[in-house]
Amino acid sequence: MKVLITGASGRLTQAIATALGQEHALRLMDSVPVKPPEKVEFIQGSLLNPDDVWRAVRGMEAVILTGEPPPDLPGDGRDRMLLDLATRGTHNLCKAAVEAGVNRLLYAGTLSVFRPYPDDRYINENTKPLPGPEMGEMSRYLGELTCREFARDHLVTVTCLRLGTLALEEEVVGQTPDLMWLDPRDAAQAFRAALNRDHSREASWTRRWAVWHVGAAIPNPKYLTPRALTDLGYKPAHNFQANWTDKTP
Repeated sequence: MKVLITGASGRLTQAIATALGQEHALRLMDSVPVKPPEKVEFIQGSLLNPDDVWRAVRGMEAVILTGEPPPDLPGDGRDRMLLDLATRGTHNLCKAAVEAGVNRLLYAGTLSVFRPYPDDRYINENTKPLPGPEMGEMSRYLGELTCREFARDHLVTVTCLRLGTLALEEEVVGQTPDLMWLDPRDAAQAFRAALNRDHSREASWTRRWAVWHVGAAIPNPKYLTPRALTDLGYKPAHNFQANWTDKTP
């Protein structure tokens, strides 16, 4: 499958590219120059520029929007730019993808929209999000809602994977465990599995749209990963066992 992945300079995109590189033809996009892995195409451009976006989606069969902001965001106006990228930028990319015949869109949302809930509350995809005003969190959620509207209005499969806090398992050994930790390699595995989902010809938009929570397999998880994702092969391999030893809540 020919897959476009945004945010080429980000850790998440790099992990996804590694996970997909053996099976799919990849094209990465970012507003800053990035040296892609071998045999991976790179397009420099902004999600806010319709011409750049059109060049990026041409010939693609799936698009993964990682939501990762470019590293060159200005200090002044950073919040405004995050909001613009998450809303107008996401709209530009989804619109161009639909017009180019792409039938699978995947979006990286965030589990932080459930942070206000107590840790003894189980959270699944039917739980009401409670996003805070911090723009990094709010912008991700608004990007998710933008993607959802494309599933409502077009014959396209849209899958939102709400991710926890990305942390490499080996880098956090000895730290206090976090219920939201997710190794980026497992996040990438979830995207790899979700690419197999295709309901683009379903008459009901609620079948074309799905939101799934992606977490590590930790003791008594707060965020529950749905069976639909595990049935597609998602099985986290990095579960922070050393952190949770004798610290199970």
